[in-house]
Amino acid sequence: MNLQSKFLTFHKAVLLSNTDENAILREKRDAVLQRLRDGGLRFASFNQGSYSMGTGVQPVKADYDIDVGIVFTGVRPDDPLAAKRKVRDAVEGHTTRIEWLRHCIRVQYIKAHEPVYHVDLAVYWEDEWSRLVLAVGKEGSSGPHKYWEPADPKGFLDRVARHGSGESAAQFRRVVRYLKRWKDVHFPVEGNAAPIGVGLTVAGLSRFQPVCGFAPRTEADYDDLAATRAFVDNMRSGFQYVSHDGELAQRLVAAFPVQPHKDVFRKMTNQQMQEFRARLGALSDALQDAQRTQTTQALVRAFGADFPR
Repeated sequence: MNLQSKFLTFHKAVLLSNTDENAILREKRDAVLQRLRDGGLRFASFNQGSYSMGTGVQPVKADYDIDVGIVFTGVRPDDPLAAKRKVRDAVEGHTTRIEWLRHCIRVQYIKAHEPVYHVDLAVYWEDEWSRLVLAVGKEGSSGPHKYWEPADPKGFLDRVARHGSGESAAQFRRVVRYLKRWKDVHFPVEGNAAPIGVGLTVAGLSRFQPVCGFAPRTEADYDDLAATRAFVDNMRSGFQYVSHDGELAQRLVAAFPVQPHKDVFRKMTNQQMQEFRARLGALSDALQDAQRTQTTQALVRAFGADFPR
């Protein structure tokens, strides 16, 4: 059995790119940006998140989403919530559900019997040296719970874009997508129990290595099964004892390679991190079983019904 062909078929099934849903996301984004302009706001914008990195997957339980950076210039207000409030007020009433989240303003599109779409607006301020800070805080936050956080989202997008080249870079994105679908199948959507998608991408920047045959020319010459297993095992071996939430625990630490240089998994509790580690072990076993037997049963259990039998 050619398992590489099975992985490539699976990739086409989970890929969120050049699809009707992606076109709808772009339409929603453009409508929100026009709403901001109609509200008198002057800003620059850029795509961020999995949409811009080319690592998006068709959602299993969650919404279709697109992340957009909204960049203001000029005299920066001391209160970051004032900047977020300007954005929230401008989109108020655009849909029936506008959410003020810690790192963004979310505009959600909900219709009966249709997929749910949302546009996340991250609010930045740019200084005269083109450095960005992100407005962080929930509505009504005070003291240390609201602040301007140095950020370099464009630098992060550039790091991902420059990670590998040609078919090796394409394999990196495929493997990240496989793990995102695995995450969606085996972890709950709500809360912080699941490793966030961008965390898998960040971990991949240092722990993923392409696996291919001799003189590869096309994606068929690569071994996505072996590359996925190697990445999973590299993450498993990366767990180390660190102090977190007042106790010593085994955790996988993956820091952003640019500002704010924070651990992308920091919101997971120690118990959630142990569950993540255990599930990585089960995934590694499934991948090993597929390599040994050259069958797909374990892969279907690991990645869900979209993996071809």
